Amino acid sequence: MSTKTAWQALWALAALVLASLACTINIGGPTPPAPLPTADPAALQSLRAGWQTAIAQAQDGHVRVTVTEAQLTALLADKLAREQNAWFQQPAVFLREGKIEIYGQVHKANVVAPVRITLSVSVAANGQPAFHLEHADFGPLPVPPDLLEGLSAMLNEAFTGKVGPLATGIRVEEVTIEQGTMTVQGSLR
Repeated sequence: MSTKTAWQALWALAALVLASLACTINIGGPTPPAPLPTADPAALQSLRAGWQTAIAQAQDGHVRVTVTEAQLTALLADKLAREQNAWFQQPAVFLREGKIEIYGQVHKANVVAPVRITLSVSVAANGQPAFHLEHADFGPLPVPPDLLEGLSAMLNEAFTGKVGPLATGIRVEEVTIEQGTMTVQGSLR
């Protein structure tokens, strides 16, 4: 092989390596169960309507709202869509065995990593739901603390913000999570 041919082969190999670095790399990780709930804007509207209906139909000041996986997925997707440069994308929320599992993808530079975050919900002394991070899988890499704090804060804000109990005047007394639904019970403030 001539020197010129060797240099051409070396340049071709270097171009191939650089091209592969420019591509997005999926590093593997947790896979969500099927079927995935979708971020349907109609589900977000039904969530808002559900809170309003529950308040309007409150008997003896007691309120009960049932939230679905699709509604929570739509709520989280809407919140993420409003954030500039959100790392977390394509959320899918599952409600199973007393826990909230959130699947999605984190995009950072050219790396895409599937994520699974497991949360539990309790009721704080002030009558608001509080979300507690229990576990997180971030592909094969450790989860950045700012991402975990951000997601936990986002969920807390989502439920105490425009749609949640505080904005609608409900003091939460109990939150139960069963197969595919979360039921929030409380009283009017």
